[in-house]
Amino acid sequence: MRQYETTFIINPTLSGDEIKQTAQMYVDFLKGEGAEIVHLEEMGVLQLAYPIKKRSSGAYFWLEYNSPSGAIIDKMELAFRRDDNVLRYLTIKADKHRTQYNVDKRAGKFEKKAESDEKSETAETAKS
Repeated sequence: MRQYETTFIINPTLSGDEIKQTAQMYVDFLKGEGAEIVHLEEMGVLQLAYPIKKRSSGAYFWLEYNSPSGAIIDKMELAFRRDDNVLRYLTIKADKHRTQYNVDKRAGKFEKKAESDEKSETAETAKS
């Protein structure tokens, strides 16, 4: 099975429930086509770098999934194009290094920079 990542932006003027229902609709679509959902991350409403369809912000979602066939991507992107609530989307095929990075990231193997700086400061203070 191949691993894919899709990031899509939903119109933020929808209610919170409608935004989640729209995202869930695409998750259900993928499951119905035989894909295995690995991870769905709701990144929240973020400011766009430039206006898209007269909107300056959007609700971002990141979806990681395994699919036996690449044909599912064409079907999903057609659904994205037809849905007026989806502002933008991007799908990539993840290679083995990207897949391993995502697994490690979810497992918490990567610290945030602020946390690592605090730990190093604490270690330096303890040595003194």
